[in-house]
Amino acid sequence: MSRVYGTNTVGDLLRNTPHAVTALLVPKGTLTPGDQAIIAEAEGLGISVRDMPRDMLKKGSGGRGGARIAAEIRLASPVSIESLQPRDGFQPLIVLLDSVTDPHNFGAIIRSAAFFGADAVIVGRDRSAPLNDAAVRASAGAVATVPVLRVANLARTVKELKSLGIWVYAATADTDLQATKADLDRALCLVLGAEGKGIRPRIAELADESISIGRSDAVASLNVSVSAGILLGEARRQASNGH
Repeated sequence: MSRVYGTNTVGDLLRNTPHAVTALLVPKGTLTPGDQAIIAEAEGLGISVRDMPRDMLKKGSGGRGGARIAAEIRLASPVSIESLQPRDGFQPLIVLLDSVTDPHNFGAIIRSAAFFGADAVIVGRDRSAPLNDAAVRASAGAVATVPVLRVANLARTVKELKSLGIWVYAATADTDLQATKADLDRALCLVLGAEGKGIRPRIAELADESISIGRSDAVASLNVSVSAGILLGEARRQASNGH
């Protein structure tokens, strides 16, 4: 069980994935009409509403004074690697993160994965960010819709994905193949590494191909969560347009 904070985030969850919300947490005292509308919506869905001390709400939301409401949510149901195998009517879109240790980046990537319809985010048990409150907040509740798989060995997982018929692209800066020219309309795993260090050589070598994001010379690199959003968006664009 995890918590998300903020009227807009909680409202989106109630509208899009109400089954993921187990309880609303609100402080005693005056609430805005927007907050009251969300409480009424939750009660109409049969979701319990509980009091939460205002100082605890502020602390849990990272000190953001604007967060007046919170929700307890279920994490997305776990999936297995085998369940991601391509089949008729199912072309998986997967994100695999190598050594991404910042919880805010982790959560933001999960949010992008949910926005663009990815089926799973895979991380290693070691050298990976925890799915803590900071990550849950950054995901804006997307942890309730996108399964996160923690695996013991990323290299072995890449091999397993390839054996299932999933094409693996490693996002690197040292390749001429840009994402817009690559074939992303397929059963696909996008591998991203931490900003600066990038993907470990062993993982990059196992990928089927490397791709990059076209850029100017003004900035050397992008935050990994921004890169993930760009690549996921391009994959979804190609799938929607039939490449």
